[in-house]
Amino acid sequence: MIIPKELHYLLNLQKRKDAKNKIKKVYNALLYKRGNNKNYFDCPSSYLKKVSGQYNSVTKLLLEHKIIDFQSFNYDEKDLFNIRRKKYYNTETGNCIRYKFLIDTEDGYEDNLNLNFNNLYDNEKWYMKTRYSLLQLGFQPDELNIKRDNFSRRLHTNITGNIGDGGSYRDLLFGGEYWTIDAKTCQPRLLWLHLKDIGLQDDKLNEIFEGGLDFYDYIIKRIPAINNRDEAKELFTSWVNGTGYLDGDKTSIRDIFSTANTFLRKYKTNNYKNVCRLLQYKEASIFIDDLLNNVPVDFCLTIHDSLVVKKNDLELVYNWCIEKYPELIFDKEEISRKVL
Repeated sequence: MIIPKELHYLLNLQKRKDAKNKIKKVYNALLYKRGNNKNYFDCPSSYLKKVSGQYNSVTKLLLEHKIIDFQSFNYDEKDLFNIRRKKYYNTETGNCIRYKFLIDTEDGYEDNLNLNFNNLYDNEKWYMKTRYSLLQLGFQPDELNIKRDNFSRRLHTNITGNIGDGGSYRDLLFGGEYWTIDAKTCQPRLLWLHLKDIGLQDDKLNEIFEGGLDFYDYIIKRIPAINNRDEAKELFTSWVNGTGYLDGDKTSIRDIFSTANTFLRKYKTNNYKNVCRLLQYKEASIFIDDLLNNVPVDFCLTIHDSLVVKKNDLELVYNWCIEKYPELIFDKEEISRKVL
């Protein structure tokens, strides 16, 4: 790792070697979580706690010495002469603490501290299940890729990206032995369920999901500019996850789902990505932290809102998913090569 002069000064203030190593470990963990992001980045406390049980004292030192800063949108005004910023986070909605480095982390001297953060989840059942499954597919131990992104909203593995010569998991798993169990119209349904959880009723969303209709077919029939399912999915993504701009002939989605649109507009006040984080957090909580963690079979992988299982386990896992989440609609599909 690189030790910038600001960090070097802080380390020199420490008298104990273990205190210095603790600071290095937490600092390096923050660097790892930041990746290539030069602005504020998500960093859940559960992640830092696995690096060091005393991470809080280290982040406090890093903040005091202007090495990092945290994002805040509110203030503690109890003392009018000493108004203090408060860290902005909300574990219920998937918004965790966000930090930013204030120093040049690449300008300094090299240190021989070499930490591997890929083992942070070694004791998690979903991690061990994923590891076992990838090994069963023929991936070697030294080439396994199992990584959760910021605030653990996505699980990236060897089959979620390109495989081999730009192929996909379908090219690896086609042939009848592997099937997917997919949650149909998952993101729109999660939005509907969240609105209900917070006491909001969107009549059109209720009409769709309580009436057993398909969300994207509903959009296609009511918005003339939408010609097919892919365009309907793209419109929903732009409406929910975008900055607010929509093509003029597609803006009627705001009027169709007026209650949901009001919620989206308010929820994006601080950051237009907030709704995206919210829905991904809910999706990950279901598919990774619950279904993958507890699935009653040895082989199982996740690809966003779907599970990959062996054909022999299909009916068992399918019925288990329905029983656990009756509010979702699951579909079974044999994995085949994508037809272009």
